[in-house]
Amino acid sequence: MEIPYLEYFGLSEKPFGMSPDPEFYFESKEHKKAFDYLTFFVGQQEGFALIYGDVGSGKTTISRIFLNSLDTKKYNTALILNPVTDEAEFMREVLKEFGAACETKSRKDLYDTLRLFLLSEFQKGKENILVIDEAQLLSYEMLEFIRLLSNIETDKQKILHTIFFAQQEFLDKLKEGRLRHLAQRITVNFSIEPLSHSEVKSYINYRLFKAGSRGPLEFRDRAVRLIHIASRGYPRLINYLCDRCLIALYAQGAHVVDGHVVSRVIMEENIPLSSVKKGAGARKSPAASRIVALGAAFCGIVLLLLFYSPLHSRFFAPQEDRGQKAQPAVAVKEAGPAVPAIPEKADTPPTGVIPIPLRTVTVVADAANVRLDGALKAQKIGTIPKGTALTVFEEKVDAGNKVKWYRVGLPEGREGWVAAAVVKTRNNNR
Repeated sequence: MEIPYLEYFGLSEKPFGMSPDPEFYFESKEHKKAFDYLTFFVGQQEGFALIYGDVGSGKTTISRIFLNSLDTKKYNTALILNPVTDEAEFMREVLKEFGAACETKSRKDLYDTLRLFLLSEFQKGKENILVIDEAQLLSYEMLEFIRLLSNIETDKQKILHTIFFAQQEFLDKLKEGRLRHLAQRITVNFSIEPLSHSEVKSYINYRLFKAGSRGPLEFRDRAVRLIHIASRGYPRLINYLCDRCLIALYAQGAHVVDGHVVSRVIMEENIPLSSVKKGAGARKSPAASRIVALGAAFCGIVLLLLFYSPLHSRFFAPQEDRGQKAQPAVAVKEAGPAVPAIPEKADTPPTGVIPIPLRTVTVVADAANVRLDGALKAQKIGTIPKGTALTVFEEKVDAGNKVKWYRVGLPEGREGWVAAAVVKTRNNNR
């Protein structure tokens, strides 16, 4: 299907695709470490290695980049992308990947064919590398079978070297007593961490360059900061956000992705800012994990408060955003005072609306729905995660169902309404 914005931005192909593409491989610090660990593993001629990380961290891309880097004259390689199968089908797929397909359906014949192939290739001076992606999907029985396959060896060394690429729940399987023999044979174990803020900026620019961008298309610093916070540095989510930003930009007839564009995409896609997934940091000690968690929580609260409060536009507006004329197709609200003034008391205030002194509340529900107006039937415009600090400007009661609503500040100086029941003030009074 033709992508409408390619010609508009002068791109030769889609820069932020969701499928792993070695042509767009960006070597971050973590990805280079993973590559180095795998190179060491192959050099040591050990039995098993494990590379694990969260969803969208780039595991599949690294597996393909690594296999493509191996000399085909020295290595036979097999890549298994769907490990949900039985033993016979697994061996048949491995033989096919190695280029030694076997037509027989007998499990014993398949095993004998695979064993003879591995021994024959070893005698020719070739190493056999088996890569299994999404290894967390393997059953306990298949994992034990794969361990038994590693017993095909000579008197001095292994002749089948297996690399698991998996999500973090794979570690829980390895802790089971029945897999202790496999866990003991994994000599290389590495966790891929997310991209840093500076790497996210380089990552975006690199992919735009690879896609042929030579024109005015630009992601500004504030936009990159928001993308980094919302994606937590995971490449797949970065791609998703950037692609949606380009679609929004194309619809506006603009060429600059700023904080306003990213903020709208985040709200429309209901992506919580600075959410932290359980299980991250599995290599850290408990004490270090607590320190990191406290630090991350503090930084997250500060960032969320600044991004969600009206003060954001004052303190976070970079020099590049000041004094420049906006794109004709982008409607930008003129900068107001750093802190919105309290509405003056009118002679006859609107029914149900009560101006109140500015104060801060915190979301206590798992998520707070943000609506265009203070009513349950009003349009939903986004979701705010638990723990977010919000500045309240006024309150009102929905006459239809007697529900109290707060008008609060949202990212980029926007506003919306949340139910009073899902937030609390600092003195714990809702």
